[in-house]
Amino acid sequence: MKKIIGLITVLLITVGVFAYLYFSNLHVDSRNNTRLLSEIPSDASLILQFQHEQDLFDILNENTLFDTIAGPQKKAEIGFLRKFIAKNTFLEPLTKNQLVFLSFHPSNTNGVHYLWSINTINIQKKDDIIKLLNLNNEYKLKELKENGLSIFRIETQYPEYPFYFIIDQGIARGSSNKDLLLRSVNKKSTKINSEFIKIINEGIKKDENALVNLFINYNKRALISPFLKRTISGNFALFESFSGYSSLTLNYKKDALMFNGESRLEPNQGAYIKLFLNQSPVKNSLKQIIPYNTANSIIYGLSNFKAYQSDLRALFKENKELEKLGEQMKKITLETGLNPDRDIQKLWGNEFSIIQLSTFENLAIIKLKNGTQMQFFMEILSSSYSENIKKMNYGDIFYYYWGEPLKKYVKPFYMIQDNLLILSNSPGTLQRYVKDYNSNRFLVNMDTHKQFDQYVSDQSNISFLLHFSNSGSLLQDLLKRNYAGNFGTNKSGISDLYAFSYQLTSNKSHFLTNIYTGYKSSTIQESVLNVDSLDIN
Repeated sequence: MKKIIGLITVLLITVGVFAYLYFSNLHVDSRNNTRLLSEIPSDASLILQFQHEQDLFDILNENTLFDTIAGPQKKAEIGFLRKFIAKNTFLEPLTKNQLVFLSFHPSNTNGVHYLWSINTINIQKKDDIIKLLNLNNEYKLKELKENGLSIFRIETQYPEYPFYFIIDQGIARGSSNKDLLLRSVNKKSTKINSEFIKIINEGIKKDENALVNLFINYNKRALISPFLKRTISGNFALFESFSGYSSLTLNYKKDALMFNGESRLEPNQGAYIKLFLNQSPVKNSLKQIIPYNTANSIIYGLSNFKAYQSDLRALFKENKELEKLGEQMKKITLETGLNPDRDIQKLWGNEFSIIQLSTFENLAIIKLKNGTQMQFFMEILSSSYSENIKKMNYGDIFYYYWGEPLKKYVKPFYMIQDNLLILSNSPGTLQRYVKDYNSNRFLVNMDTHKQFDQYVSDQSNISFLLHFSNSGSLLQDLLKRNYAGNFGTNKSGISDLYAFSYQLTSNKSHFLTNIYTGYKSSTIQESVLNVDSLDIN
């Protein structure tokens, strides 16, 4: 988890890399990119496409967020590549009016590799390629033979940053990882599927003037997992809980990173997230009472609880769970006289949230229509733990009404505060939350969060938040070593960022999607290292 934890880790590095490769002055306007895309290795869950504008250098040069994300080491590598291409008088006319694609691939050695691809003229002769590269004494060129192909290794004064380059059948490809480059030209290796290619081509055609397009493939169910030490769980499981694609466009802001667009689910899949396509967006009121030490959270919103229940029952039936859950509700009625569908269902509100705290504690909050009535019915099903905290005696009630996010709260501790039902598997977590609640210690009351939240929509159906500072220990524990290092204390890194927001809003046939991250402060970090200051000449 892209420096979101996987999605975030990969996404953020992706944009950092894009920012510098973009400076190569390559031009775009080609719509015939299917063959190029069909040779990108299949483990690319994220692909960036961008096109040239006269003032892009100035725009991105002002946006220090790209520098922050990339970090000094990555900037040195990308800085070399940018200057190498920008100085090349042969490359520009050969790549004019072409689109540039950057795909990102998790490695087996806890790293992230990127592959950039662009259509060019069909050059086959080695001498022509050498002339094309236009090398001088600044760089060393070494030809390698692999599977009958000439691969050129470009070396600089920084030996840890070699760059491999191939021009084959009209496509120029480059990567700092030779194995990735070889997979792209190997006809037998698995490549991205035709549906993903279709999504990319349609996204480019939809807005040909877009500065940058980002395409996400959720179908591999490995968007985040390659970056984790263990099986994905909790709120992060959202990103691998369904099959589909996102087609997003960059919105420029000087000190923030924002993408928006559409996410479409694959048809005929039994994904929990699909239930929210039949809902309209609702106001995210629960974010007002999210604890100040929240590491990550998801707020779910419903406009039509009856329709949601019908769709959830159909999902339970498809998963062969409905009969067992129905028997549990009958048992409750038989033993207590309380009928959950008659007595409890009418009291549920239209929002619920799943929260993980910086202390690794977990809790859930469900909005109620009438907390007093719910308290009466719930006490019939519970035992008293303390004056305000109860313990459920019957299992799966919350899973029965709310589905997958509440599955782990089988017989939780709970308390009702105003019109909120707060759940946890630990009574101590509830006690601490009540103290924060009564003291008004909420995330929304912090000045930095207020600044961040002004760019997060107040209405959605699913709203994910990752707070970087509060997630520090969690991410160190969850991520593989190389990725966890991105969340350290170094000034030029993810530690300069405040939070990451990912929102899905139903538009009936698809989700409107917004991704946003920004600094802890609106003041652009003066300490961020400028890639142009690196002595790579």
